[in-house]
Amino acid sequence: MSTPSKSKTEFLHDLAGSSITGSVDGILRVCKIIGSAKKSLPAGDFKALREDSPYSEKVWSKLLQIGLDDRLEGIKDHFPPLYTTIHLIHCLTNEELSLGVRDGHIHPNVTQGSLNRWIRHQRFQKGSEVIPEDFTALVQVMTPPDLSEEVLERFKQELEGFVSRYGFRTQYEDDQSMVEVRQQRSQERSQVLVQRLTQDLQSTWEEADADLKNLFSLSSLEDFVLAPMSSFTGFLNRLRGGRDGFWSKHGTDYIHKVALEYLRTDNRGQRFNYRRRMKEVAEKYPQLAEKSRDAQNEWMKY
Repeated sequence: MSTPSKSKTEFLHDLAGSSITGSVDGILRVCKIIGSAKKSLPAGDFKALREDSPYSEKVWSKLLQIGLDDRLEGIKDHFPPLYTTIHLIHCLTNEELSLGVRDGHIHPNVTQGSLNRWIRHQRFQKGSEVIPEDFTALVQVMTPPDLSEEVLERFKQELEGFVSRYGFRTQYEDDQSMVEVRQQRSQERSQVLVQRLTQDLQSTWEEADADLKNLFSLSSLEDFVLAPMSSFTGFLNRLRGGRDGFWSKHGTDYIHKVALEYLRTDNRGQRFNYRRRMKEVAEKYPQLAEKSRDAQNEWMKY
């Protein structure tokens, strides 16, 4: 065996000068130290390092797994400064990791609870890991009435990790009912917005010439209202001769269109992006700030 680049004492000194609280860089530094020690030290020295470290065996295991994951460094700007949440991110597949970053599910303010809910939705509702019909219920877990949401989410996270090791699946009683209620409510409210936009844009549609409509493949006012955001804004920009005309005449229409797209999608990352876009409108165009806030309060509360 080759001589390790550092001794157990040197690794311990490095750990003593680092912390897993305060910053993502600090957490990842500790994880890298432990990962490097795992690769470098003999098994006995590595075990002794763990025993002499300030971390429990459970925490050490999570930090080691993070430290051995070379996918994380390039996307660390999306992480919150919590090693438990970073460990949860580490447990994602390559596809989930890429999707989570791309669609905004993984961001510096994400909580373990919201991330776990997205993972469950991705794996067990949208993904291929739908619970098979021949699975049967094994046990019903009863929760006390005064259980806090924080404790409940922590329990769910640990339960998910435990049952997955045995090939089991979890299904929470409120998952389907809450999703169905949210989808039904969004559908009903989106229809109201479609009607409002149809009414507000009636004269705009009528004054546009056929060539412009053909350019964006729009055959009716309904096509226009329900068009992708790029076609919707592109059409109005062309009609009004540029961005100034667009914002002057159609700023409110744009706000309602953003709210409509928010209601039409069930993608949490897209909803996050639409909320962010609405806030950007309020900041960039003060004359639309009040309408933006009203739309967020009326249509985008959840």
